[in-house]
Amino acid sequence: MIRALTAFRSWFLVLLLAGCGAAPASAVPPARAPAQDDAPGDPPEAATERSSELPAAEVVQHLRGNENDLRRCFFENPSLRGAATFTWRLDVNGKVHRVRHEASTWNDPSVERCIAERLREIRFGYLERPARARWTFVFRLVDRAPERNARRSAQRKKPHAAPDDQRGVSIDPRSSGELPVDAIDNVVEAGYPLFARCYRDGVSRNNALGGTVRLRFVVGKVGSVSEVSDDGSDLSDRQVVDCIAEGFYALRFPKPEHGSVNVRYRIGFEAG
Repeated sequence: MIRALTAFRSWFLVLLLAGCGAAPASAVPPARAPAQDDAPGDPPEAATERSSELPAAEVVQHLRGNENDLRRCFFENPSLRGAATFTWRLDVNGKVHRVRHEASTWNDPSVERCIAERLREIRFGYLERPARARWTFVFRLVDRAPERNARRSAQRKKPHAAPDDQRGVSIDPRSSGELPVDAIDNVVEAGYPLFARCYRDGVSRNNALGGTVRLRFVVGKVGSVSEVSDDGSDLSDRQVVDCIAEGFYALRFPKPEHGSVNVRYRIGFEAG
C-alpha cells in the first residue's frame, strides 16, 4: 500500500493503487548546444513547430518496457550520477525524430548518444498530430541504498512524520519567489500516478519494499522544475527514488511570483 505523508489525503493514493491493478543534487544546468542527434529524413521544422507537447503520463506509458535498455546507457560509465534532459519530435506515426540532448549534470557524450539512439528506437503509436516530448532521466540520486533504515520503515505500520510538518510539504523561507503550499500540493498529487508506477516496479523486485522518499526541488520562474535532490530518503530501492525524481521533473507548477521557490516534499510507501 502506498501512502503520501499528507495528513488528510492519504486515501487518495490507496484508491490510486487499487485502480492501477549523481552528484547529490540532480540539477539540470542551463541548456547548452545540442548534440548532433538528427537522423536523415527528419520532418521539416516548420511542420512540427505547431505541435503540442505530449503529456508526461503518455511519455511514461511509452517509455515503459524500455527502462532497462535506457538504463544500460548509464552503466557504460560506473561513476555516473546526475540528470539529463532530452527532447524529441514525434510524427503522426509515432516515430521519433530530432532527438536533442538539452542539458545534463554530467559530460559523457557516449552516454548521451546511447540514450538518443534508444529513444529513436521507441514507437509512440499513432497520433492525431505531430507532437513534442521531453523527459529528464535521473541516475543514482541516492548514492547507496540505506538497507537498515529501509527495513525499519518496512516494519512500521506508519511512516514517521515530523510533528511540525504533518503535510509532508514545506517551502524554504529563503526562497526568492512565492508559491502557495496548496498549489504545490495539488500539482504533486496530480503526479501520483507517475510515482505509483515507480513504486509498483519496485515492489515487483521486492514485495516488502517500504520507506519514505524525501526530495528537495526548485520551481523555476516559469513553473518548471529545474533541480531535484535527495533529502534523506530511506527507501532501499534507489531505482525507485530515481524514477520518482524523474516524475518531479515532469511536473508543471503555476508561475511563482518574484522568483524561484525551493520546496521539500515527502512521500511515504508502506509494504503491505
